[in-house]
Amino acid sequence: MKPIAALLIATALWGCAGDPARVVVAPETSTMTVRTTARSVEIKEVSLPAYAKEDKIALQNADGSVTSLEDSIWADEPERAMTNALVRNLTAITGRQIAASPWPLRGFPDAELSVRVEQMLVQAGAGLLLTGQYAVGFESGAGQIKPFSITVPVSATDQNGVAQAHDAAWRQLAERIAKDL
Repeated sequence: MKPIAALLIATALWGCAGDPARVVVAPETSTMTVRTTARSVEIKEVSLPAYAKEDKIALQNADGSVTSLEDSIWADEPERAMTNALVRNLTAITGRQIAASPWPLRGFPDAELSVRVEQMLVQAGAGLLLTGQYAVGFESGAGQIKPFSITVPVSATDQNGVAQAHDAAWRQLAERIAKDL
């Protein structure tokens, strides 16, 4: 076998052998219902800290250092996944037209939502911590900014446990936001 052909085969096999598992946050939609004044809402932005934007799944050790779950990465970009979870849950909760930016319909939505996440980490022995603030601005000019702090237990520090905890935290955040629409 020629040296170049052997190198190409070895490189191809090496690349396939160590592919990390792609973890999907399996959606479970909220069953809560809330009446809102806003008939339509645009989710303008979901902002995550640098470690949470990465495709690696962030874990916080007891000493405070941030590492990642071995051999696992998110199947979708975390900001996009969280935005889609908020759209899905807010639509189910309110029965209103909810969409991610850019607004896909003619005219303007009644309200705009921005979410800024400060922490989104599975903490050693404490569960998933999701903190930050959200802002709801209405077409009328009114608006409000509210902090949030959500802690969700993690059944296991593995792919499934971490994914379920993220889905539960995002669902709880949507339920809080829905009350302010």
